[in-house]
Amino acid sequence: MGEIARGMNVSRPAVSQHLKVLKAAGLVLGRAEGTRRLYAVNPRGLDELRGWLDGFWDEALAAFQHAAEAEAAKERKRR
Repeated sequence: MGEIARGMNVSRPAVSQHLKVLKAAGLVLGRAEGTRRLYAVNPRGLDELRGWLDGFWDEALAAFQHAAEAEAAKERKRR
């Protein structure tokens, strides 16, 4: 956490709060090592996120295609 906070213009408590949210979402793993807390990316969590984003974009693009085709059909009828 200290390395992340040093590399950004945010406080250590703010980084800690963000890491807690990411951990709760399953995107990072955390473990205690003495007085330090070590975090790492959770590959399984990122795979799940990637799957969700792929589905989101598939649905969004399909909806856009449907709307564009409906608009094109309206334009053809007007002519």
